[in-house]
Amino acid sequence: MNPEFIRARSTVVKLVRRFFDERGYLEVQTPRLVGLPGQEPYLNPMWTEVEEADGMVHRTALITSPEYALKRLLAAGFDKVYDLGPCFRNGEPWDGTHDPEFMMCEWYRKGIGIHELMDETEEMTRSILTNLPVFRRMTVAEAMKEYADVDLEPLLGNREAIAEVCRAHHQTVVDTDTWDDLFFKIFLSEVEPKLGDVPTFLWCYPASMAALAQRDPDDMRYALRVELYVGNLELANGYVELADPTELRARFEEEQALRRSLGKDVWPIDERFMEAIPKMGQAAGIAFGVDRLAMLLAGTKSISDLMPIPARERF
Repeated sequence: MNPEFIRARSTVVKLVRRFFDERGYLEVQTPRLVGLPGQEPYLNPMWTEVEEADGMVHRTALITSPEYALKRLLAAGFDKVYDLGPCFRNGEPWDGTHDPEFMMCEWYRKGIGIHELMDETEEMTRSILTNLPVFRRMTVAEAMKEYADVDLEPLLGNREAIAEVCRAHHQTVVDTDTWDDLFFKIFLSEVEPKLGDVPTFLWCYPASMAALAQRDPDDMRYALRVELYVGNLELANGYVELADPTELRARFEEEQALRRSLGKDVWPIDERFMEAIPKMGQAAGIAFGVDRLAMLLAGTKSISDLMPIPARERF
């Protein structure tokens, strides 16, 4: 246990809260226990049970993100909301940059686009890490070209073409690899490790990686999604939010199918969330890893250094 690291994390939490409070955001502590968590294929919720006084039992999960609840608040008429609190993810490594229980700041704002979202995220990050140089903004295609010498445009949606590029970059290709799998073999080995020496926003992702982001109306092959890398850490992931319930349902069904193919649990789509989405309007939001930001401030490479009691001492 390092008291200075723990104090640094506490300082970051206070500064993040001050940043949003001073800008008129409403802080909301959304529920941590929910019946229907997010559908993300590669995130594993922690499941438990809630029992009512009459003995009725509900299967519930700890949230992996407050995303659904915050978007329902946008739909209810709030314009600027944030949640600064713990989130929980199962099946991830302990130590390094991960902990099964971690601090997330997720915020949403109506009426802004991808560039305004990047502006505000940069401003918040600079308010804490005051010595940062100028932030770069690169599209995924630009990063693939600069760091891996791969021209992404002709590869979009063409599995055989990207498979050939993978082989040329000495990556293994198997029949079960999807286009996204092949993309990430290059991205994770040749691009991501080079991001973050200079603070970098990576944006304009291929549409297959849109998650819950809108497609770019100027080029539907891409999505209005952004990630932030600082100090070789991925700090944030955000979108211009998809508010079309038909497309959103199709995305959820695709994620359910992928979860099944991976042998993971599948649960129903949250219909209350689906009913709220058309009322959300134009909005953008981002999920920001507060512990990772504190790691940069404290100068440590282990999230466990920031925890009063690290994961391996809790169980």
